[in-house]
Amino acid sequence: MVFEKFSQWAAQFSINDIFRGDFSSFVPLLYLAISMAIYAILIWHYYRYIAKRDIFKITSTKYAKTVAFLKYGFLFPFVAVGFFAGFALMLLFLAKDLDIGTVLSTSFAIIIAIRITAYYNEDLSKDLAKLLPFVLLGVFLVDPSYFRWNDIINKINSLPEFFTTCIQFILIFMIIEWILRIVYNIKNRIWPSKKKPSLETQ
Repeated sequence: MVFEKFSQWAAQFSINDIFRGDFSSFVPLLYLAISMAIYAILIWHYYRYIAKRDIFKITSTKYAKTVAFLKYGFLFPFVAVGFFAGFALMLLFLAKDLDIGTVLSTSFAIIIAIRITAYYNEDLSKDLAKLLPFVLLGVFLVDPSYFRWNDIINKINSLPEFFTTCIQFILIFMIIEWILRIVYNIKNRIWPSKKKPSLETQ
């Protein structure tokens, strides 16, 4: 029975029918695939950067401590704003029933958790950092109507009311980052990490 249906289909099959078909329905799929690829690339760079223990590369060995102090003292606040804004924006899209205050506090907790795990294990930190962005992508693919654009815009417009709260979160974030770096450096002085010898030195 199956072979009979297959032979009937094979008899009716024509390669010309494939090329004469309407390909206009594939254009939205192509746009979707390209958009997914661009989003995935951006998120890949974003979560790998936020999950790095050493966010800034210190190339100078002579003034390493001074350079590190300047970078984490003057450049890190801008990085902290970027981290906080990125996760708050993603959570605004994902958590449609949460008020803006809860969204900001949850974003703050996620960032702190990512930075803490970065000083324990960077791979664990990467897994945690990419969780929310790819969940957001999955929700969009399964149910695009999930996002209420009017509610999201209204929440974004209400952000200036929480400006003081955002500054407080960013300052606390910076303090915690400094504490983590100090504790990590103390730990390395007491228990220096042992690097495995390479094959050339064995």
